[in-house]
Amino acid sequence: MPNQKQNLKYYIHLLYPFIKKDIGLLGFGLFAMLCTSALQLVYPLILANIVDKSIPSGNVSQMYRYGAMFIAAVLVSGALTYLQTILLSKLGVKVITKFKAQVFRHLLTLPVEWFNKQAVGELIARVESDAERVKALFSDLSIRIIGNLLFFIGIFLVMFLKEWHVAAYILPGIIVGVIAYYYLIKYLSKFYRQIREKNALVTAKITDYVQGVPIIQSLNLQNKVYNDLRNASDDKYKLETKTTYLEYGAQSFFMFLFEVFFIVMIIRITAPQILAGIVTLGTLIVFIDYTYRMIWPLMSISENVMQIQRSFVSLKRILELNELQSEDEIFTGKRLPTFEHEIRFENVWFAYNNEDWVLKDISFTIPKGKKIALVGPSGSGKTTTVSLLCYFYQAQKGQILVDGVPLSEIDFRAWRRKIGLILQDVFLFPGSILENVRVYNDAISEEKVKEAINVVQLDEFIQEQRLGLDTELAERGQNISQGEKQLISFARALAFDAEIIVMDEATASVDPQTEARIQHSMERVFANKTVVVVAHRLTTILDADEILFFDKGRIIHRGTHQQLLNESSEYRKLVTLQMIGMEDTLG
Repeated sequence: MPNQKQNLKYYIHLLYPFIKKDIGLLGFGLFAMLCTSALQLVYPLILANIVDKSIPSGNVSQMYRYGAMFIAAVLVSGALTYLQTILLSKLGVKVITKFKAQVFRHLLTLPVEWFNKQAVGELIARVESDAERVKALFSDLSIRIIGNLLFFIGIFLVMFLKEWHVAAYILPGIIVGVIAYYYLIKYLSKFYRQIREKNALVTAKITDYVQGVPIIQSLNLQNKVYNDLRNASDDKYKLETKTTYLEYGAQSFFMFLFEVFFIVMIIRITAPQILAGIVTLGTLIVFIDYTYRMIWPLMSISENVMQIQRSFVSLKRILELNELQSEDEIFTGKRLPTFEHEIRFENVWFAYNNEDWVLKDISFTIPKGKKIALVGPSGSGKTTTVSLLCYFYQAQKGQILVDGVPLSEIDFRAWRRKIGLILQDVFLFPGSILENVRVYNDAISEEKVKEAINVVQLDEFIQEQRLGLDTELAERGQNISQGEKQLISFARALAFDAEIIVMDEATASVDPQTEARIQHSMERVFANKTVVVVAHRLTTILDADEILFFDKGRIIHRGTHQQLLNESSEYRKLVTLQMIGMEDTLG
């Protein structure tokens, strides 16, 4: 219990910034709920007065007055309930929108290494599905559970004031029921988390399979994929069914016991007193009415508590994201970079997740204005090297120096602004060609964008588009070719005037003709730039000032193209294989 109190305090502290501007709405919701609860307490008392006073005396006008009071109370209560529900629902939507935005903002600050270990569907489930469940904490649900609790207490107090001995008999049953229900909720909470995790798993599978539909269809794997999803969904369904049986079975059982216990106790105690004339029939009606009104808040509270518990499970899953270290906490360097001479890797070692070393004691220099190429088999450490250069990761041993200053001491954002990263799979933002070249940076003029487009020889393609630079790109750029995507990424690097160009197999997915076009653009665009190329096709690096041949995390050969042809059998083999592949393509 102390731990739960501590957690609750922590959650309130965490969530308060999202509601502090709208605290008045919450206050009104609570006030409206109190008024509604108070009015509902009056209903049975009005009926009791009609039975005990108006009917025996035959006073019709008094009966009408009580009836009018009853109708007025119902109308006011209904209006307050409606207004409360509307305003708090609006508050829930408003707050959860801000909450999801904050979660997504934090996600964008997490290191690349973390994203490499995450399933897309899992992230979607956390940011979207789990966040929607958290909305219950901000909407009328929280107010409703408070209102129902206060209503229950109010009923008990009224019953206690009217006939304290009847209420005293009922009290032990209430206490036992509350304790039993507390342990039920505590037991069910682990099932709620398992359900959310299984739901995230199903979402992740669906996301992955939708992205891979062409491969699935080409390999005729539809049945395999369907069965996999069905099995995952069946596991989730079985757990949800089990939880529902436990949840609502226990709930129905508790309510049945409460109802039977309360009614039996009230009749047993009041029946002799009614016969003796000590207790009126109206009092009996009040007690029976209050009993039913007591049971419904209990049922509502039980449902609300379970919903709140589910919300807290989802909240905990989201908070696990917020507790992850951001790049600002990992990369703590503050110095502004100056790149005038060279970048130097000195005895650098690196491993992912404390596994085997991916890079083993590599050392090399990237002089300013030179072109350095990284070649070698897949998994030899080339991409990891450029990831370290871009400051996505930190070396575990050794250091990377920029003009003699350790990269770890440099502000990572300022350093990345010096780098134009061009990947094999070009990421295109939602929006126009113009927006994709300058990436929402209005400081880059349209004239500069046009100049960049002209340099990379995309101007003819742009002219063919009906809206020119304002032409909207389809999702993931599906309405343009891979080569055009690559040229847009080249134009982007040029428009941002990056000092260092890093290309990671940028031409691996294009045809030879497009590659030749890109190669020509590279010569024009990067003539005075520092260029680091991870090469799949060796035709793009024949003019490199130095080629580094990687193998199993080490640099085993280095030199120009001609030097490696003369000195490295591994390089010659690689060149031979590439030539055979080109002949096959041309043939």
